[in-house]
Amino acid sequence: MVTTDPPRLVLRFAVSTCFALALAAAAILMVVRHLVTVQAERAATSQARVIANSALRGSLLPSDFEHPVDASRRATLDGLFQARVLDEGIMLAELYDRNGDVTYSTDHHLVGRNSTGQLGHVRETLAGTVRGDATTLPAAATGSDHPHRVLRTYAPVAVQGGVGAIALFQDYEPISRAASSTFLPTAGVFEAALILLFIALVPILRRVTVRLRRQMEEIQHRALYDQLTGLPNRNLFRDRVEQSILTAQREGGSAAVMFLDIDHFKEINDTLGHEAGDALLQALGARLRDEMRASETLARLGGDEFAILSSASAEEAVLLAERLHGALQEAFVVCDFPLEIAMSVGIATSPEHGEDVDTVLRHADVAMYLAKEAHAGTAVYDSEQDMNDAARLALAGELRRAIENEELVLHFQPKAELESGCIVGVEALVRWQHPERGFIPPNEFVPIAERTGLIKPLSRYVVATALRQCGAWRAAGLDLHVAVNLTIPDLLDLELPDVIAGLLGETLVRPDQLELEITESTILADPFRVRQVLTSLNEMGLRLAIDDFGTGYSSLAYLRRLPVQTIKIDRSFVMDMCENPSDATIVRSTIDLGRNLGLDVVAEGVETQEAWNALRAQGCTLAQGYFISKPLPAEELTGLLEERGLHAHVARARANHPG
Repeated sequence: MVTTDPPRLVLRFAVSTCFALALAAAAILMVVRHLVTVQAERAATSQARVIANSALRGSLLPSDFEHPVDASRRATLDGLFQARVLDEGIMLAELYDRNGDVTYSTDHHLVGRNSTGQLGHVRETLAGTVRGDATTLPAAATGSDHPHRVLRTYAPVAVQGGVGAIALFQDYEPISRAASSTFLPTAGVFEAALILLFIALVPILRRVTVRLRRQMEEIQHRALYDQLTGLPNRNLFRDRVEQSILTAQREGGSAAVMFLDIDHFKEINDTLGHEAGDALLQALGARLRDEMRASETLARLGGDEFAILSSASAEEAVLLAERLHGALQEAFVVCDFPLEIAMSVGIATSPEHGEDVDTVLRHADVAMYLAKEAHAGTAVYDSEQDMNDAARLALAGELRRAIENEELVLHFQPKAELESGCIVGVEALVRWQHPERGFIPPNEFVPIAERTGLIKPLSRYVVATALRQCGAWRAAGLDLHVAVNLTIPDLLDLELPDVIAGLLGETLVRPDQLELEITESTILADPFRVRQVLTSLNEMGLRLAIDDFGTGYSSLAYLRRLPVQTIKIDRSFVMDMCENPSDATIVRSTIDLGRNLGLDVVAEGVETQEAWNALRAQGCTLAQGYFISKPLPAEELTGLLEERGLHAHVARARANHPG
């Protein structure tokens, strides 16, 4: 809060300004005084030149400047200088020969004195230059009790047949008085102007300083607090976590960090707009704040992420998370629209899950994502599930090299027509046989690729390899379609259609031979952008399939909007359909749905003849599973295709597609 008293900054600025103005004034006044003095000296010098050229003109002889004058001539010169020169404020006059020796002086004691120190001035004077300088005459030369400051002017005097050099010594006191008479009023006016300027600046400085203080306080508040919710931001929260960890280490206690993230918040923003999203965040922040104790800190880290700091143990933090989940059971009313929201909470404690602030924050973030992926609501950090440890990061570097060096291989799992039993397509599944670690299953390195940004190059590698193999089969007379799984980053890549078009042209594979499989969760990531990419792919002639159908959230809505040709029933329903009536009902309903929509239906996880027969009887289109074949390398799969009598189907396919 800003007080009405002048801030200390005003006083500092006022003193500094006053000091600076005083220095500037002193410097300017010194310059003014110097200029006034120089002007007065020039006036005196001009007067001396006039005296030399008028009062003495025609009265001096060339011999007066050749050697010291005799007594008779000295008396004549004394009368001349007394009558015409000394009455004009001149205190002393001297004549010089060409060697700088004094040939005459109104002070007779100086006649014959050698003035070699003035030889340069004498020669400049004989050349026609008038020069003046300030000097001091001893008391004896002026007949006074103390030395006298004078202005000495060297001036040329015209004589018959040439020029002589004369020096006139004028009293400096009138010059000083003239300079002072001009300087003092100027200095007074200038000082008065500076004082008035300073007085006028003080209220301006006060207002500016108060405004600066308010801005500094606002900047400081912005640096430490979230502007939307008024909660501490990431910077302040981090500082408090660090202090809490130090306190826990010193006192043997515990510090718990909880990361909170709203589930499907992006859909709210996309549907209702960002203003509604901001209103929801404000309401959520207020509701969560009501659940906090005095010793707990609630912060907003950014976006829809909040965080809580508590001195609780992991078990107590879980209870706090349950209390927060309960606080969200009541709907939020945003824009007159009731919203039911849920959030995912990740918990990490110190010293159990880390002894420094960076480690604890990172582990809480990891736990939050684990809770979100498992739809568990709350998760405590578990190092076994952390995909970001050092070993996995090292594996990410090796995965990058494996992709670049084409060390990954594809296995292909066949898809068979339930009506004819012929194998008509395959699904490409990536495998990694590490040279040192041995076989690494996809569920270990694919999540690493997703978290480290390698999923796009990995997917492009799989698509390219699958299309090359499909082209090789086609050249060998085997007309198959190949399916490849795509992830969220793939479908958010607007360059994907162009990349696939280039690969199709390179491998001579027909567009309808490539089927791209996506999951419902992938569609929900960014429905509008995903739909744009899928529409472009469909217009190219590619087939699109929804994988793991029935395990997502909005299947029917997106089936109606997206250009898909195939749905794949998740294996979790197919494997037990003959023993579990509920699974059988789900499978039968999905097949009926697909047939009514004109879609092909693929049943995954077919492992028995009984399941094959049941699916065939229900009108399912294709089957995939160990009953047909496990995933095989391309060479082994070729032999299987020949055993299953694919050639008859190929002939039929070629008759339908002569190109």
